[in-house]
Amino acid sequence: MRLAQRRNTKLFFGTLILLAAILAIYFNSIGNAPLFTVLKPLTTILILLFTVLFGIKKSKFHKWMVIGLCFCLVGDTLLLADSYFAFGLAAFLLAHLCFSYGFICLGGFKKYIFPLFLLGVFGLGYYWILFDALNALKVPVLLYFLVILFMAWQGIGLRIWKATPPHTLIALAVLLFIISDAMLAWAKFKEHFPLDGILILATYWTSIFLLALSATLEGLVPRSKAII
Repeated sequence: MRLAQRRNTKLFFGTLILLAAILAIYFNSIGNAPLFTVLKPLTTILILLFTVLFGIKKSKFHKWMVIGLCFCLVGDTLLLADSYFAFGLAAFLLAHLCFSYGFICLGGFKKYIFPLFLLGVFGLGYYWILFDALNALKVPVLLYFLVILFMAWQGIGLRIWKATPPHTLIALAVLLFIISDAMLAWAKFKEHFPLDGILILATYWTSIFLLALSATLEGLVPRSKAII
């Protein structure tokens, strides 16, 4: 009965998160800045609360996911104003460092070369494409790229190491985070594209919600054999 109640409560909380995200995306798309300013951080706060309420409290992984999500909330708030972009970037950089350490706490440092190679080629190639448009942010953006690529490398490494539902959610989350940030960088430094605001926010919130969800499952699933 307790397990069923827990699942129902998680489902209800997840529905609230989805509703808040949809409303935030909608009001952003129609240019309603005041409501978007409220709903954007609110959505991240709900994801953070979901992690705190339903996470596996004894897990170091859970602890670092919570801390990382707190930095995401700071970054979300700062990015509401273009003038604070660099500070928002720094907040998300710290979030990725927290996520990376959480992944290492969960499964140890992963050294799989193939995903590192693919991420490196994509990340550095994308940075080169953006380079001329970055102006004074060349060094901060490069540092951010390196940190998020490292985070993604460790997250994907967990899925290669063990094929459990939480590890799968983590791998999907880090890939979505890269996709979201890649779209954000293109829209900010190159040019806007159709539905960019919707796609950026949808992939970002899906990403951090998957990380939050993985923190609620980490101690509830059996260990499985590595797939490589």
